[in-house]
Amino acid sequence: MRPTNGPKGRPILSGVNLSVAPGEFVALVGASGSGKTLTAMSVLGLLPPDVRMASGSIRLGGMDLDRASEAELNRVRGGRIGMLFQQPKRMFNPRRRVASHLEETLRIHRGLRGEEARKHAIELLAEAGLDEPDRRAKAYPHQLSGGMAQRAMIATALAGQPELLLADEPTSSLDKVLERQILDMIDRRRRQDALGVLYITHDLATVAAYADRIVVMESGRIEEAGPTADVLGNPQKACTKKLLTASALVSTPKLRPTAQGRPALALDSVTKRYAEAKHGSRPALERTSLTVHKGEILGVLGQSGSGKSTLARLAVGLETPDTGSVTRPPGTKVQIVFQEPYDAFDPRMTIRSSLEAPLLQRKDDTSSERAERIRQSLHDVGLDPILLEKYPGQCSGGQLQRLTIARALLMDPEVLICDEATSALDSVAQRNVLDLLLRLHKDRGLSLVVISHDMNVIRYMSTRVAVLYQGALVELAGTDSFFGRPRHEHSRQLVSAGLASPSEDRLRQAAVHLSAGT
Repeated sequence: MRPTNGPKGRPILSGVNLSVAPGEFVALVGASGSGKTLTAMSVLGLLPPDVRMASGSIRLGGMDLDRASEAELNRVRGGRIGMLFQQPKRMFNPRRRVASHLEETLRIHRGLRGEEARKHAIELLAEAGLDEPDRRAKAYPHQLSGGMAQRAMIATALAGQPELLLADEPTSSLDKVLERQILDMIDRRRRQDALGVLYITHDLATVAAYADRIVVMESGRIEEAGPTADVLGNPQKACTKKLLTASALVSTPKLRPTAQGRPALALDSVTKRYAEAKHGSRPALERTSLTVHKGEILGVLGQSGSGKSTLARLAVGLETPDTGSVTRPPGTKVQIVFQEPYDAFDPRMTIRSSLEAPLLQRKDDTSSERAERIRQSLHDVGLDPILLEKYPGQCSGGQLQRLTIARALLMDPEVLICDEATSALDSVAQRNVLDLLLRLHKDRGLSLVVISHDMNVIRYMSTRVAVLYQGALVELAGTDSFFGRPRHEHSRQLVSAGLASPSEDRLRQAAVHLSAGT
């Protein structure tokens, strides 16, 4: 398979040979921009308008997908082939209820209508692990948490009884508990129904316990492939070794502080409710008190819907508490790196314009000084200045996530709040950004609040760990103490879910070996 860009364009994918057998779990792994998603889109016949398939073939059973008509492909999409996306809320029509999406798939691919389709839609949502499935079926996509939306997407993908499931980073933004539950569900269905799974990810650790085979891509080519144990235990290519080392976050950083300075940010008995809370649901955040000290790196853990992002928005001043207070010393600047990079930029503005906008508040800076600050900021996060003339829609998710960090740093904050700031990055880029934040923390005395579902990130970065559960702060402890002996039941659940499986242990051991050898 060899898609190219334009009539005489360069190959984007080159010589890609890949197969998935019935009931097989194949992990397609690679850094951002390696060609993983384009490979999946090629299977579905959903290439961008300026990309064409120059050579090769794509077959599903005895059907040549590359020669199929659009009508034939429409019968395959959502039927014989199911698809899971990284950002499920973007894939749902916001004007339609969840049940409507499932019922459409059931009608088109299985001929079910009316009450029979509605009943089956609720059964699929229940099987996907949604509580109160009949209530969730009536919800609109924006009324679901990230974890709920991903489960609803799984139910929709499986509604057509597919032979092949294409899963493109479906758990990268979920906490470890939800991630493991969703992977267990996919694994159960593939064994039960002989469902072939092509699971696209940048994180070897995520799939180490599930994949039968691992295929590693770089620059549009397959560089290495083989049984999981062989690839993890004896990687042959430099790109595989780099992904393996980065996935495990094996090195213990030496830059973390041990002493706490003066308070840089304080939340005192803060409560925040949203409109739906008036109908009986709990507050987003309730009577929460938390202090971030100067020079500290505070990790914040919690499942989807626990109040982490609400805490971040209150801390930076994007929202005001219903009761309680948020205080910081006079002149202290707080910036935030958002979880959803696509929502952080105006799609009508170039990257240069978006980065320059906050600098226009600094009246004493000349245009050349602003340009130099922007150039240095991009250099700090490892991006090419050529991106400055692009629009957000022309950038990858990983590039946009790094750009959100670059923009936050332009204002020289004393406190930087990172709300899942590396969840969209591949493991190599994630490691680079985390080390960048540690360096900036050391060089600038920056206080960091690291909100993440990734236990490895929290352990790697934090001096203290705060755990939120159902809007309440249930534990606050030093990092070593928290991971060694968590006190609250929910904390124990999080730590247990983040413990390495035997396959992940092998990955970590291999990463340690590779790290020691470099």
